[in-house]
Amino acid sequence: MSLRYRYRLFAMGHPLIPLSGRTVRPRPLIPVTLIGPGGTSRARALVDTGADDTLFPDSAAVNIGLDLTNAPVGAGAGIGMAAVPVRYAQVMLRLAAGSERREWAGWVGFTSAPLRHPVLGFAGCLQYFDALFLGGLEELELTVNDLYPGTP
Repeated sequence: MSLRYRYRLFAMGHPLIPLSGRTVRPRPLIPVTLIGPGGTSRARALVDTGADDTLFPDSAAVNIGLDLTNAPVGAGAGIGMAAVPVRYAQVMLRLAAGSERREWAGWVGFTSAPLRHPVLGFAGCLQYFDALFLGGLEELELTVNDLYPGTP
């Protein structure tokens, strides 16, 4: 049993040389729900095997009623960016595709840094899944692995 998602296509407004002149860029953006003590927040997040952590904007923590006042603090940085503070909390995450659904508790980093999209990285998310990126089909398949702590 696995979760399968089509890549989302983003119009670029100009031909993309490395994609043979296509004017759209496919990205593995999938719907994810964060569940906290005061509610839920749904977003489309980028599945990024190169990301160390799962990251969401601070506003998502507010939306789910999460108090980050005494949260553990770390730092994160993207390509060419300076390190930014990240506050961590364990929350419930939910992924669904078709009739399949997975829900688990995972560590998520929250940041005030601008994020184009939330990121599903290794810690908190991908550590619990085996990911198959089907480039030719522009699809992503996630299958729970032996580390998955959630409900089937």
